[in-house]
Amino acid sequence: MTDKQKAAPVGQLVTASKSFDDSYFNNIESKLSLFLNRLDGVKTNGSNKWLGKCPAHPDRSPSLGIKRADDRILIHCFAGCSVDAVLSAVGLDMADLFPDRVAIPGAPKPKAPRFSAYELFPLLIQEALILALAFHAVTSGDVLADTDMQRAEQAYNAVLRLNSEVKP
Repeated sequence: MTDKQKAAPVGQLVTASKSFDDSYFNNIESKLSLFLNRLDGVKTNGSNKWLGKCPAHPDRSPSLGIKRADDRILIHCFAGCSVDAVLSAVGLDMADLFPDRVAIPGAPKPKAPRFSAYELFPLLIQEALILALAFHAVTSGDVLADTDMQRAEQAYNAVLRLNSEVKP
């Protein structure tokens, strides 16, 4: 890293490394400002950290922690309010804590999942059972036959692939 790169503001370094323009980072800054402006009693609590009164419950002193972490906004109510309760109290939703998605020119589009979790659940159970039986046999001191070892490996690979095939 050159001295010039070290002296550059963080936003510029990340922008260069992620190939995004400044609008990507301005977007999260504007969302952070929008959220903070809807809170009462906001005080700075360190670099990219704030404390404010939680809008989801009666609050006399700040109990809501807010932190900007890279490209997202983290919030935590120390009184126990959920993130959804805090956001709905100020008229926002979960998407308001993250930057808008930016399409990267030339980037491959993600493959759409082909199955629902409901459709794949029976297969997951079957493959997990095979893995459990193989695990139990091995931990009991038994030696798996080559065909059983191959089937356990197939089950292992199938379970890993299931995650990429599930649509939300």
